[in-house]
Amino acid sequence: MKKLFALALALCLLCSFALAEEEIPTLNWADVEDQVKESGSFQQVAFPDVATLLYWVPNNMAAADVSQIPEDVPPVAAFATADGNYLLRVYALNTTGLEDYLNLLQGQGAANFKNVTVNGIDCVGCENEANNFDILIVPITETQVLAYVFTPLNGDDGWDATKVAIISSIQVAQ
Repeated sequence: MKKLFALALALCLLCSFALAEEEIPTLNWADVEDQVKESGSFQQVAFPDVATLLYWVPNNMAAADVSQIPEDVPPVAAFATADGNYLLRVYALNTTGLEDYLNLLQGQGAANFKNVTVNGIDCVGCENEANNFDILIVPITETQVLAYVFTPLNGDDGWDATKVAIISSIQVAQ
């Protein structure tokens, strides 16, 4: 009887550990391509001697002149809807490491960090509620990341679907 009880207890503990592990969400371009491909176009960001990443942007978001964006580290690409209510900025950043960059973001108010796999690339997403944006961080090398910043954090259902489509499209160029 003691052995049966011990076995049952061990199985319960094993199940609780299995349930406690959080499954990492996976996004793939193939899952959204048919619905959105024709309503936008692909852009690219090149990291010489490393990789070129592609990402889809909807036709209703026009490219902005990044030289006119007054930031200490200007984005490598920026897009906005005609009314300016929805923005995407893409930053190519040199860091001392992914963990250091995530800690920096946390110190600036980012929260709700979540791992996500996008087309086979391990990424990290987070939100900055105080500044009204969310970020997807794509590690390129140990000291380089690509950060996709989406403003506003919470838009309408169309904006949420657009963010999912853009994120799902991020992939290494073949």
